[in-house]
Amino acid sequence: MSLNDPDHPAVLVERNDAIGRLVLNRPNKSNALTFDDAQYLKSCLHQLEEDDDIKVIILKGLGKSFCAGHDFDDVVRSYGLDKKDKNGRPHKMSVRERLTIDRRLAEEYLAFQYSQKPVIAQVQGSAVGFGMYLTELVDMVICANDARFSHAEQRLGFAGNTWHLNMQILTYGPKKVREMLLLGSEFNGQDALRMGLANASVPLEDLEATTETWAERVARNPKDALVTGKAIHNMAIDSLGGTQQFYRGAVGHTLGTLLHFEPGEFNFFRERRDRGTKAAYQNRDASFEDADPT
Repeated sequence: MSLNDPDHPAVLVERNDAIGRLVLNRPNKSNALTFDDAQYLKSCLHQLEEDDDIKVIILKGLGKSFCAGHDFDDVVRSYGLDKKDKNGRPHKMSVRERLTIDRRLAEEYLAFQYSQKPVIAQVQGSAVGFGMYLTELVDMVICANDARFSHAEQRLGFAGNTWHLNMQILTYGPKKVREMLLLGSEFNGQDALRMGLANASVPLEDLEATTETWAERVARNPKDALVTGKAIHNMAIDSLGGTQQFYRGAVGHTLGTLLHFEPGEFNFFRERRDRGTKAAYQNRDASFEDADPT
């Protein structure tokens, strides 16, 4: 399921009166998206922004999870981590090549931050990495009580180097952000509500109905008022460095994926090479177990 597979698109676009829906359609991968899929998601968002009949957009995922991040197999291919040079050593992509990829990622995040119409995320199951970023960037979040949020991607060696620190600091406060990014700990929907990430946390069986009700209430506003209100909101965010954060994030991500690991430090990519992806994830999380607060 990818941008190049029209029979099984990674994102479905639905319209019902004034409500548009972006539906992540990789349930067998917990809606983890390839880089091409994420570009396609951005283009689908623009489709609904430009549809004059649509007032509000719901972002949701099919299956058990909202979005488990980027498809790691695709990440490995995209950054050339599975390649060897002519001497049989691991291929090392240039900074120039990495920045090209990471600027595209920044533009995807920026598109959701600065959408022309309100976007509501409907979150069940896991929201990690790319999925977590989307929840932090859209206008509102309705989640299931047992949803699982985390910045576990920070455990790959980023330790606070991320894409949109401005919005995270505004949402959680600086001390909480440092905790979230340094520990990568998981929290549930009710915690998300308490921390300011979610607008409502409800039982899973009520999630879709609650999200639809909120979207219908938003759609009662006049079209011009909605886009004007969102434009003013975006200008306010931009006055706080909203655009700059994404381009700083692209450079930071490029630097973060070129880390030098000292002896004894956990290197996820070396673990993956030697032990496989599943074992690497297990060992990564085990190395942080003592850091999880009680």
